[in-house]
Amino acid sequence: MTTVEVDIAVDFMDVTNDRRLWTRLSDVRDGFVPVAGQYAVVGCEDADAAVAHIISVDIERGIWLKVVDGSGEDHRHLLPST
Repeated sequence: MTTVEVDIAVDFMDVTNDRRLWTRLSDVRDGFVPVAGQYAVVGCEDADAAVAHIISVDIERGIWLKVVDGSGEDHRHLLPST
């Protein structure tokens, strides 16, 4: 999945035991519009990219995500086509 552009930058150290995390709207790459219910590529500089389900998008609180178990490559089919 190294050739896939990260849609939302996250800090995997903040992931809860149930694989959920909050991130800021400012962490979304230019041109990507996060929509609740869709999947996105998430990642950081220190780890391989993963796929996450966007649970909610809130203008004040940010984006609530659930990282899908397994490698990002295994879940590429969940991503919206470009």
